[in-house]
Amino acid sequence: MASRYIRRTNFWACRIDNNFSVTFKAILRCRPVLQAAICRRMKDGTTIDLWLDPWLGSRSLLEILGGQLDREAGRGLTCSRIIRDGGWRPEGYPFTAQLAAEIHTISIDASQTEDSWSWAGPGTGGGSGLFCFRSCYDLVRIHHDQAEEVDFIWGKGVARKMQLCAYRLLHGILMTRDRPIRFGMQISDAKCVLCNDEDESMGHLFFGCPVSWHIWTEQCAQLRGGVGMDRDIRSILSWIRGYRGRDPGWARRARVRLAASVWHIWKERNRRIFEGLTTPLLKFYII
Repeated sequence: MASRYIRRTNFWACRIDNNFSVTFKAILRCRPVLQAAICRRMKDGTTIDLWLDPWLGSRSLLEILGGQLDREAGRGLTCSRIIRDGGWRPEGYPFTAQLAAEIHTISIDASQTEDSWSWAGPGTGGGSGLFCFRSCYDLVRIHHDQAEEVDFIWGKGVARKMQLCAYRLLHGILMTRDRPIRFGMQISDAKCVLCNDEDESMGHLFFGCPVSWHIWTEQCAQLRGGVGMDRDIRSILSWIRGYRGRDPGWARRARVRLAASVWHIWKERNRRIFEGLTTPLLKFYII
């Protein structure tokens, strides 16, 4: 990789090129996660790039300085340039006083002469600095703030087709009439087929439409809960999860009703558009 892709640059600063292999491009896209998980352990600094390696926390000096650096003047410099007699000597480089003070806090192990990589992510086995799959898995999960919502949708007790419909709504990928318009397509009618008052979008169809909102209020009434929520699926999921610790049985029933309501609203919308049929509103309530 070094001889083929990053001969004149550094792994952390290498720009993704279309000529790179699929695997190497995927590795480069993982750099933000890697930077939060690994760091360089300073010994003599002879193998650590002064500007490009993440030896000062999880970011490189070039990132910390905002890229305001003459790259040609600093190319190829290692950290050994600012180490003398086992101590830091950053004078003469464009470091702020705060940055220089942070550099001085890094200990230099004079007993060893070889720099090394250390795994600095969570769950690293008591701070051993060694890589383990569990810590990598935990690190990746930190970056997915929707994981709990997705897991909640895919729980047991709900038909898979209803789960899939709720999942698509959560991620905003249901093909409502506003989406073809955003893609530049022309359609003859963009009105919501349930109320015929406003243009159809995911937000309107499921939560803004008077017909859909009547369905939600009825479901909440049958669950003995209030409608103290914003009109979007994330707020409803958060509302349900708030009861999970206090009443797990109630939360399971609410999750089933949520997925079923989304499914039947979407099914009724498609029935009216593609089949020209209309379901009486009363049948929506019996879920």
